[in-house]
Amino acid sequence: MLDLSLWRYVLGSLEAGQPVHLTHVAWHSRHSPGTTGASLAVVGSGESWGTIGGGVMEAELIQRAVAQLTSWTPQEGVRLEVRELEHRRKATRGERSGLFCAGQQTNMSYIVGPAQALVVRRILELMESDEPGWVEVGPEGLRLDETTPPELPPLRFERPTHATVLLRAQLLNWKRVAIIGGGHCGLALSRVMAGLGYTVTIFDTRADVFTLQQNAFAAHKIVVEDYADAGALIRQPEWTHVVVMSADVDSDIRGLLGVTRLEETKGPFPYIGVMGAPAKLARIRSALGEAGIGEDAIARLYAPIGLKMTSNTPEEIAISVAAEILQERERLFPFTAAPSP
Repeated sequence: MLDLSLWRYVLGSLEAGQPVHLTHVAWHSRHSPGTTGASLAVVGSGESWGTIGGGVMEAELIQRAVAQLTSWTPQEGVRLEVRELEHRRKATRGERSGLFCAGQQTNMSYIVGPAQALVVRRILELMESDEPGWVEVGPEGLRLDETTPPELPPLRFERPTHATVLLRAQLLNWKRVAIIGGGHCGLALSRVMAGLGYTVTIFDTRADVFTLQQNAFAAHKIVVEDYADAGALIRQPEWTHVVVMSADVDSDIRGLLGVTRLEETKGPFPYIGVMGAPAKLARIRSALGEAGIGEDAIARLYAPIGLKMTSNTPEEIAISVAAEILQERERLFPFTAAPSP
């Protein structure tokens, strides 16, 4: 549900006078091709944007959506539908999806009419400015809550009852990475992490460095006088992976000092990693200890950062770091672990 391009598509369709059939994956188990939060928008022509898992399941959903849109009128309301699908030849819990990859998923579908263009526009504004808000879907349709603070887990689903809200999804992205160092490696990692759906913040002390200027992937580009100042400027630190990859070892030390000292007052970051060879890392650990950083905080560092693989170019290093962040995700954020079917 955090796909900006999908909501832009929805808004463009509504502003053109077309109602949109929206489907969100409200829940999934392991092995399901559709993952919680995935979304699909369909208009009356059959054109679609996004995906809820693909294959014959999605093709059938698009057909259903077109049929519903053909007969829909604004007076009819949202046409809310919840379907529990199983990806097996023989379904024991819900409907057969037509796929045989195992697992289950629950799809929630409804129609949004042109009258709700203002709500969708505000959703986009909040997402584009990285501000909090909650999308709510229930029998009354699509609503927006801007009063409740962000928290985890970011999406909650209640199976149909008399409740007025069945799906509640946070707009502020919980997948976040702060990169201290805006050089070639920082640019490459920004590109990879943004492509994985992360909100990227990147810091550098050099406003004119071309790799920072060319970085179109970071949501926030911040120039600091001292890398030690970066930690205090990180939004949602309790959700944010910190990656230190500046131009020199002294700058790495300053960046690490800033984030580890912040932990003493605001609690730990889920992940702090630094790039470097053994000799460099030994110097970093020694400098942090001399600056009064505790042994436990130093021991928690991911150093060297990234999965062990041959990675020499910035792009290869970025893949290595991103892979480690993904590998650690379920341990650091247990709500992301889908249950077994």
